[in-house]
Amino acid sequence: MYIAKLVLLTATLAATPLVCKADSFSLGVAGAYNLVALGTVDAHGNTVIAGTIKTNADITGRIAAADKVLTGTTIGSSLNADPYHAFATFDVISTNGLNPGEQFNINSHGNVFAPGSNGNFNFNGGGHRVSTGSSGIDFDSLRTTLDAETFLLSGLSGTGTVLGTNQPGVNPSFFVLKGTSSTLNVFNITAAQFADTNHPIDIQAPSGSTIIVNVAGTHLTLGTGIYYNQQQNAGDSSANSGILFNFADAQSVAINGQFNASLLAPFAILTGNAQMGGNFIAAQIGQTGEVHNDEFTGTLPDPGTQTAVTPEPGTLALMGTGLASIAGMIRSRKRMA
Repeated sequence: MYIAKLVLLTATLAATPLVCKADSFSLGVAGAYNLVALGTVDAHGNTVIAGTIKTNADITGRIAAADKVLTGTTIGSSLNADPYHAFATFDVISTNGLNPGEQFNINSHGNVFAPGSNGNFNFNGGGHRVSTGSSGIDFDSLRTTLDAETFLLSGLSGTGTVLGTNQPGVNPSFFVLKGTSSTLNVFNITAAQFADTNHPIDIQAPSGSTIIVNVAGTHLTLGTGIYYNQQQNAGDSSANSGILFNFADAQSVAINGQFNASLLAPFAILTGNAQMGGNFIAAQIGQTGEVHNDEFTGTLPDPGTQTAVTPEPGTLALMGTGLASIAGMIRSRKRMA
């Protein structure tokens, strides 16, 4: 899997300059789905991780699997004020059909794309099953775009400050990330800081700003909950809709503390047992807690539109040495975790 990641990153660095224009990107079609399983492929296009979704927890938004939705669940209970509905052709996409006997309750008014005849649906809002034609998502293209996006975000310098615990005027147990920009706040934290079971992460930044939290490491677990300006929002609240956690190097991510924020981990297997709210994009999705429809509305740099600039000498060296240099960078990230 790492080889595929290294090849992709080398190609991205060589083909596109590294400074972004003001063009915006908000996860593309993936922004319309609570859960997206992209799968991963090697340099020859062979599947390494199947893009399956296995959870049987309630999902209040939409789900899309590059391979299959493996287990029955209840989907689409809350699509009110859904900002990206126009991107979604279906409310459920199970690209390679369904397993026999699985039962799904579709509580939205949308349709399901699932080839074949396996599986059973209760359409409680008037939808129907479509088993031929296109799902409306080109997963190969989406995977390429989101792979490039995760690397682009991971390379951003931190614009906010990682203050830690015992901050004045704040619960002393909070691990505080402080940003002051009204537009974009970027934080870079370690796997240990993400996993700390004694210190919830409190993100302090202006309401309405985009917040990117890059988390280093290959195997990650959220130890406690996520707070935003000292509030822990839950359910389908849109208060945290500008927050995205990015896991560019992760092979696994477990959400075991209440998490209202979106998540981009295109090379990882995502699992968890706690309540979640946001867009959750991973290579594969196993069992999760209940997932609420709180779509990401922040503005990200667009990996498809770059401004030509003269690279710094270090960047030129990285491009010239190719895979060896990038491998060293990823190894150093793993030591940080």
